[in-house]
Amino acid sequence: MVRWIREWAMLSALLILAMGMIFVFWAIWPLLPGRLPLYLLSSLNPEGIFAMLLLTVVLVGFGKLMGSK
Repeated sequence: MVRWIREWAMLSALLILAMGMIFVFWAIWPLLPGRLPLYLLSSLNPEGIFAMLLLTVVLVGFGKLMGSK
């Protein structure tokens, strides 16, 4: 019973995370071409580079977590 509850909680958390990521991509994706021209991407400050790296690490970790089962 405890195992079933633990698996259900993990699945619920992953589902909520996936829905949040889909919403963020749906809301932000149309804004990217207008707000991030190519010359701006090459002049990022260290905080912007760190934020992009952190987002990449989170996405890779989420993908590995989903692929581990």
